Amino acid sequence: MKEKKLTGYASIDKPHNKGYSFFARNPIIPSLSVYSTIYLLNKFNQAKDAVNSLDLTVSYERMFDDAVTVSRSLKAFGIKKGDIISVSMPNLYQAVVIFLAANRIGAVTTFLNPGASVEEITDYLNLFESSVFFNYAKTEEENTKYIKKSNLQHIITLNKNKINSRNLELDPINNSQFISYNALGDVAKYINKGLPNISSKDNSLILFTSGTTGKPKSVVLTNENIIAAGIYLKNDSKVESLKGETSLVCVPFSYPYGFATSLLMTLMSKKTAILAPDISPETISYYLAKNPNIIFGSPALLSLIMNNVKEDQDLSSVTTYISGGDFLPINQYEKGIEFFKSHGAIDFELGNGSGNAETVSCGTNPTGIEVRPGTVGKVLVGTDAMVVNPETMEEKKYHKEGLLCVSGKHVFKEYYKEPELTKEVKYKKGSKTYFKTGTIGSIDEDGYFTLKGRESRFYIDSSLNKVYCDHVQRVISNLEGISECAVVKVPDDKKLYVNKAYIVLDEGLVPSEQLKEKIYLNLLEPVININQEKEQLKDFEIPDSLEFISLMPRREGTDKIDYALLESEALKNTKLKQDNQLVKKI
Repeated sequence: MKEKKLTGYASIDKPHNKGYSFFARNPIIPSLSVYSTIYLLNKFNQAKDAVNSLDLTVSYERMFDDAVTVSRSLKAFGIKKGDIISVSMPNLYQAVVIFLAANRIGAVTTFLNPGASVEEITDYLNLFESSVFFNYAKTEEENTKYIKKSNLQHIITLNKNKINSRNLELDPINNSQFISYNALGDVAKYINKGLPNISSKDNSLILFTSGTTGKPKSVVLTNENIIAAGIYLKNDSKVESLKGETSLVCVPFSYPYGFATSLLMTLMSKKTAILAPDISPETISYYLAKNPNIIFGSPALLSLIMNNVKEDQDLSSVTTYISGGDFLPINQYEKGIEFFKSHGAIDFELGNGSGNAETVSCGTNPTGIEVRPGTVGKVLVGTDAMVVNPETMEEKKYHKEGLLCVSGKHVFKEYYKEPELTKEVKYKKGSKTYFKTGTIGSIDEDGYFTLKGRESRFYIDSSLNKVYCDHVQRVISNLEGISECAVVKVPDDKKLYVNKAYIVLDEGLVPSEQLKEKIYLNLLEPVININQEKEQLKDFEIPDSLEFISLMPRREGTDKIDYALLESEALKNTKLKQDNQLVKKI
């Protein structure tokens, strides 16, 4: 059969579909809940371990049993189809069960950052109108604050000394508002069976992303979005299944790459999820000693591993490292391959992927296909993609840089209660609706995507904290006496990255060390923004250094700040400082 001549446009040629079957190119997405999908896929896999969480290992059978029990307790609390349940806890087994339980009865789960302040979490509890809130290791005094500031009816706390127990019938119920997670078995005892009709179009998860303002956007994902992402990824892989039976899930559940991709795709692949709720230089060797085959991570985690694993630690179990969340430089890719192979991972493959919360964090696939360093893998088979001029939306040809737009059933439903913002990021072309990903790069004739950057600037440090530079500079800019602020990332030996703030002062103010100290002190407290709202930087967001400048550099021919120039200058100054310290030691 004669090969079709390429037009040069990805939306027409669909180069990522080349070599795949009709059914892979046109997959059928079943109208099921995520719970039902995982259950059916593992119907004959019940005895296998589903989750390994610290000292607790649970089979698929036990996990489904626990999900049924917790779902009945939710019904006892009055939870109905469509209600939103808020969860704030680290990557623990109980968080997995809560999602499955909620999904089983048609409720929606949102994972909130467990490190966030009471005020921030309360804002989300009120936004989502949650009547039930699950959290971890909170005192009754702390929980009382949530009750007073929201419409919560019940707070279920997972006690610190019970995280390695799945027994749900031991704890007495002392207070109808404050309940121990392990008492849910008693709550569920008197609830009759019966489930609502649930379809793939129903909402399933609300997770978070961030745009150029740095403020998190609440991304609503349906059952169909998540199931479609799993099917696209499976069909895209040229191998039957990624090598191995266990996956290490390190990214926090509040990020889509943590829960929606790493955890749910592991369970949909009938594998065992090894959960890491407290990744750090001190704990990384402990989790790697559990012999994972697949690691879902990032460039920051890769650096954390290479900097903290002992020379004699055996990593021969690892076959695949899937890097996401940030771009993986070629030199780090090469060092990563060499590192794992030197620790016994002979057939090791390192893939660099890219995605957004709005596409269940999987816009491209780097695994199960030919790895091409410098790219972030291929556009998912069965979806549509194009690169466009972001100002005119005119499609660009292969190898031409522009904004990546994707279309498929994995594209999110909406931003919660933000119809205008939802409309802004979706673009209609012909019969298809595309999502404007905010990712800049180019597609080649084989469907591989080369990532150049993101419209929203951010970095991930060695503790896997995500820092949005635009958000930090916006908060600093609200301080008295500051005319302009630009924040850029700077490499750091211990933290992988920190940030540096360049500040232009109001006319008449004189730069001084005392003024720097005053700025730092002000950043330890909430800052009032232009809308009279309080915003506070987290410890890891506060700049590592400040520099006063007289004029903010601009990109030629525009009024936009030249961040590339500032980042280059910051890097140069960092190297100069390191050289001076070295000279002093000598």
